[in-house]
Amino acid sequence: MKQDVMNRPKREFLDLIVGKKFEEVKEDIGFSSNIFMVFGLPTHKLKDNPTYWAKKTSLCELTITRHEKYEIPYGCYARMNQIFIDTEVRTKNTNIIDVGKTFNDYVKKVGYHEGRANKALLRQLINYITSVIRVEPKNPMPGRIIGIQSVVARAWDIYFDVQNPEQLTFSKGQIILDENYARYIHKHSVPLDMNVVRCFKRNPLALDFYRFLAYRNNNLNKTVAFPDQLLFEQLGPEEENERKVRMKLKGLLKMIQMYWPVRAKFEDGYFELQPSPPAVQRKIPSKKPIIIVNKSGEK
Repeated sequence: MKQDVMNRPKREFLDLIVGKKFEEVKEDIGFSSNIFMVFGLPTHKLKDNPTYWAKKTSLCELTITRHEKYEIPYGCYARMNQIFIDTEVRTKNTNIIDVGKTFNDYVKKVGYHEGRANKALLRQLINYITSVIRVEPKNPMPGRIIGIQSVVARAWDIYFDVQNPEQLTFSKGQIILDENYARYIHKHSVPLDMNVVRCFKRNPLALDFYRFLAYRNNNLNKTVAFPDQLLFEQLGPEEENERKVRMKLKGLLKMIQMYWPVRAKFEDGYFELQPSPPAVQRKIPSKKPIIIVNKSGEK
């Protein structure tokens, strides 16, 4: 059973490649903000439920502080919730996120099969929207303090009966994102092929790596190469050693390149990325101004 779960993404990816070859798969565009293309969230639940969690790279530090009632967001469900929210902001040009009238309605929006997702999906949504995010440069100029900080959401009104996923609510559930956070997503989001994202919806490392490639390749006009240690700092689960992470990423890169011809490779302790076709081939519509609605529902 465990082996079958591990092989499922590979089968789904092969089906996607075959479908693309015979033009049976239509490109489905999503978006993700660059915050979580640079920093991966925890892959598993954190021990003892700490108040905050920090992820450091050579350049920046991300800190997520949880709500007193909840947890630091983690795992696949947290990532898929992020992508859904970022896509809503970018495509609908608003900070109001419509989560639907039933739990199954939301499950479909996020990209899981009806009835397959469980209460963990909802728990990770609440963990995410109730958290506070801070990003700071690691070594700013002497005497200078720089950083950005924002709550994710200012208000939320969600009622889902996970035990009865078709249970209707009286009105559509909504999340009202913080104005500055929504503006940041709208301005700093990169397109993703949601067909690829859905193949990796049970693999946190794959979701992070694919998003990282899409982000770094976006508008890339020259080859970049850096020690692969920097990549592991950003994406690698902290409990795994470099060799194990490198082998996983090499395997994932081969899978991704079967569908998207991104010119990238691991070689001699370095990761090299050359200008490549975009992750999304279809032309992206021009951005319309984002319309911000405050927590009382007024524009």
